[in-house]
Amino acid sequence: MKSEVALINDYNSRWSINWQRHNKAFDPVEALKSYYGPVRELVRSVDVVSDTAPLSGYKLVVAPALNVLTPEAVKNLEAYVRGGGHLVLGQRSGMKDEDNTLYPERQPGPLAGMLGARVEQWYALQQPVPVTGDWGSGTSPMWAEQIGVKSPDTKVLMRYGTSNGWLDGQPAAVTRKVGKGSITYIGAGLDEATMKQAAKWMVEESGAKTFMADVPETVEVSVREGDGRHVVIMENLGESTTVTLPQAMSDVLKGGSVSSVKLEKYGVAVLKF
Repeated sequence: MKSEVALINDYNSRWSINWQRHNKAFDPVEALKSYYGPVRELVRSVDVVSDTAPLSGYKLVVAPALNVLTPEAVKNLEAYVRGGGHLVLGQRSGMKDEDNTLYPERQPGPLAGMLGARVEQWYALQQPVPVTGDWGSGTSPMWAEQIGVKSPDTKVLMRYGTSNGWLDGQPAAVTRKVGKGSITYIGAGLDEATMKQAAKWMVEESGAKTFMADVPETVEVSVREGDGRHVVIMENLGESTTVTLPQAMSDVLKGGSVSSVKLEKYGVAVLKF
């Protein structure tokens, strides 16, 4: 087993947004965390990778605020989707090239053709705007992108409610199947409750499974594999707790075969099977 979900962290994109936030409350790190938290809660093990890392082994790849898209990243992400992967782009993605220059294509830039949709205009919000659709009803607190659908097989997942007139009824999140894969664009900065529903949809749509479903919230789990061997690393960031394993494993640090592990506060366990 290994992590089936990856989240893309791109330092060029973080720098670009921080250089020109438009809304002072738009923090690219917080945007990343807003996706990471609810996805991790569902699948437990999430790898954080670059946009040019090998992606074919992941069922779901999430890219929050991937503002800068290099040609290498575009090629990598396109290949991932066409190979059967499920890519989710967050707001402000695909706006600039490797020189921090605006793409002539509207967001998500070179990936707009695959998406079958594009961002027509965006708003740095002073007040939250409502959103509703497949993920329930909620708000977009600080950022909203109006999406124009260009392909008949691009599905609208969420729409804006009545707010400023320009956004009313307009698409806020869309998705399109590409072969066995899919590409999704979320143009709204979703509130916490709505983001949890979005994360549930992402995981179910991609078919990503969790390796250890009943791990306490405070325990971080990382799974690695190679040469037919598997290693599980657990870190406990909370109070003392016991984790029941899905099968007997060898305790690398303490020795012996174990079916559960007790982790003290800030404790670490390394297991193999």
